[in-house]
Amino acid sequence: MNYDVIVVGGGPGGSSAAAMLGQAGISTLLLDKSEFPRDKVCGDGLTPQAVYWLDRLGCVEEVLAVTNACLKDCDLYIDGEHVLTGGFTKGTIYPDFAILLDRRRFDHILLKNAVKQGAHFESKVTVRGIEPEGGYVRVHGVRDRKPVSFRGRIVIGADGVSSTVSRAIGNVLKDGVLAVSLRAYYKDVKHSGSNIKVYFDRHYFPGYGWLFVDDNGFANVGLGYAFDRNFPIIDNLSTCFKQFLETDLADLLKGATQCGSVSGGSSGFFPPKAISADHVLLIGDAANQADPLNGGGIHKAMESADCAVEACRLALEKGDFSQATLSRYDELWTSRFAMDWRTAEIFLSIAKNPSLNEFCLFVLKQIGKLTNSDPRFQDFASGIFSGVISQSTCLSPTALYHAFPKDPATWKAFMESNGGMARGTARLAWGTFASMAHAGIRMARNPITNLDWGLEVASKVVRLAERQVQSSAYSG
Repeated sequence: MNYDVIVVGGGPGGSSAAAMLGQAGISTLLLDKSEFPRDKVCGDGLTPQAVYWLDRLGCVEEVLAVTNACLKDCDLYIDGEHVLTGGFTKGTIYPDFAILLDRRRFDHILLKNAVKQGAHFESKVTVRGIEPEGGYVRVHGVRDRKPVSFRGRIVIGADGVSSTVSRAIGNVLKDGVLAVSLRAYYKDVKHSGSNIKVYFDRHYFPGYGWLFVDDNGFANVGLGYAFDRNFPIIDNLSTCFKQFLETDLADLLKGATQCGSVSGGSSGFFPPKAISADHVLLIGDAANQADPLNGGGIHKAMESADCAVEACRLALEKGDFSQATLSRYDELWTSRFAMDWRTAEIFLSIAKNPSLNEFCLFVLKQIGKLTNSDPRFQDFASGIFSGVISQSTCLSPTALYHAFPKDPATWKAFMESNGGMARGTARLAWGTFASMAHAGIRMARNPITNLDWGLEVASKVVRLAERQVQSSAYSG
C-alpha cells in the first residue's frame, strides 16, 4: 500500500503530526520501534504550551482525566537556597498551569488519538534507512528480525536525537551542544510548597535538577547537563545525580522509595544542516528543536508538527515533493519560532562555559529575588524561561523597560533581601566583582578555547540581529 505520508517515530511530535494529517484526510502511516505503552526518559511535565496543543489535537480531556497534578507554581533553588516561588504567566493564549503525567501513559494517549483520527500504526518497526523510488520514498526497516518496507510520498522524521531519517538526508548527529539527563521515579514523597521544584547549582551548571511530584506523592526526579566539544561533560554525571539526591533532596526523599532503575536520555541544541529535503521533513528532537533555555521538547515537537503538516498539505496539493516545495516547512518554522529559539540558543551558548558558572548563578539569584516583590516582573521572567512569552522580547529595550520594576518599594524589598540598603549594595557590588573576576581568571587558563567560544557567541548574536532586521523589514 502507498501512503501520502509516513511518520517515523510515535512520540509526541510524530503522533501529533499523524493526528493532524489524519484530521486533514491525508493517508498516514505511523511507525515506531516499540510497542505501546512504552516508557521514555523525560521530566514528565507538560507545559502550558503542551496543554494548549493537546486541546488543538482534541485529546486534552483524556490527558487531564488521568493526571494527578495540576501545577500552578514552582519553587526555585540556587546553590541550596530557596530563592522564589513563582507561577505561570497569565493572560497569554496558553493556560496558566502545567500538568504532570508519565510518558508511558501520555505517549499512548497521543498515539491512540492519532489512530482515532485516521492514521495507521505499525509497531516494532526499526527504521534502517530511506531511498527515493520514482515519485515516492521507500522506508526500509526490520521487524522481528525480518526486513520490511513501506512506500509514501513524504517521510516525516520524528525519531529523536539519534534520528535515522536525519542521517539519511546528510545531517551529522550529535555534533553540537547536547544535553544528557538522568531520571528516577520515587513513591511516597512527602513535600511542602510547590509540586515543581527546580535546582540550579554550580556543580552541575549549565543544567539543572528537578523534582516533579503529583498529589499522591509520586515523583519524577532528574538532573540534566549541557555540553559540547569545547566544554565536555563533567566526569561523572551519575555521581552528581547521587549527590543531588543526597543533598538537595535529602529531606524530601526521606521515607520515599525508588521505583525501578535510573534511566538516561539526551537532546541536541544545535541547528542541523537541513530539516527538509526531497520527500523528507524532520520535526522535534530529530531536528534538535527542543527549547535551549529550559530543555522542554514536547510542546516544541507539537509546534513543528503543525508546520510540517501544513507543508505536507501544500506538497500534496501541488503534487510536488521536492525540497523546493517542502521548504515551506522551513519558512513556517522560521517565521513562527526561529527568533525565540535563536535567542534561547545564545543564552545556552553563554551559560555552557563553565568559567561563567558563578557569575550566571549570581545573576539568576538576583533576578529571582527581584521578582519576589513585583508580580509583573515575575510574570515576565517566568514567561521568558518557560517560553510562554516570546523569548526574543527580552532583547527588546522597550519590552525590558516596561517589564523592569519601577516601584521604589520593590527595590527596597530587594535590597533588604540582600541584607539592607548599605550592606545589600556592598554585597551586590562585591558579588558582581568577585564572580566576574573569578570568571576572568578561569577563562585566562584556557585562552584558545575561550576565544573560540567568544567568537561562537558573537557570530550567533550577529546572525540573530540580522534575522531581527530582516524580520522587521519584512513586517514593514
